[in-house]
Amino acid sequence: MKVFSSSDQGLFGSSLFWVLNRLPYFHDKKMYPNWEILNINHGDPNNNNNIVPEIIYPIKLSDLPSKKVNLNTVPTHNFTDFNEANFYFNHFFQFNFEIIQLADNISKNFKNTLGIHFRGNDKTKTNHESICINENQFIKKIEKFTNSNKFDSIFLLSDDIQIKNDIKDLLFEKFECDIFVNDFPTTFHMDQKNMDNRLELTKQSVAEMLALSKCKSVLKSHSAFSSWAKIINPELEMYRVNECKNNWFPDYYLPEL
Repeated sequence: MKVFSSSDQGLFGSSLFWVLNRLPYFHDKKMYPNWEILNINHGDPNNNNNIVPEIIYPIKLSDLPSKKVNLNTVPTHNFTDFNEANFYFNHFFQFNFEIIQLADNISKNFKNTLGIHFRGNDKTKTNHESICINENQFIKKIEKFTNSNKFDSIFLLSDDIQIKNDIKDLLFEKFECDIFVNDFPTTFHMDQKNMDNRLELTKQSVAEMLALSKCKSVLKSHSAFSSWAKIINPELEMYRVNECKNNWFPDYYLPEL
């Protein structure tokens, strides 16, 4: 069986999550499909925009596919638990080794590190998923959290270059500790479809998510990107800083700071 899906949205909130939601079904049926998971913003342009195997690759495959099945026709599972989501993802997939190596390099100097992720662009305005929060409100929450939790370093991530620079400046001003900020290009994922280097940008983004999973604690605004760090490491202490409007996994199932 070959399982097919196509998306023109984000990697973490659409393609990866859509696959994750179907894995319990395949596990119950003891099926290990071939995968054709296409994403125009993140996939390999030399492989029909497939995220397999350059982003994720299957740990086990059945025989050569005899039929093609649309992922949307497969029954879904509504997760509420990060350990459960972690089990199913790791049972079927690994991230590309190149991405894992890059994540290890990003996090090599992490020591008692606080991860910070602020989702910019479309999530800074009124939207149907969460109550919006600006960078000044976020900084106040960071200050409150660090008053009772001490860290040796901070790892900052954002997909909005202006917000990223603003928060970085505020962090340097307010905290006397190492602040890690990658020099990767900062891009909005919905703009990547027209970029020749979108696969490289996606690998960097996934590596940053994996590095985030190695932090001691994480404070995050509403975003599937950073929530995946909790799926990868369910023991990670992670807090959401703005209110969800829907009971969607994974963000809704994080404690709100």
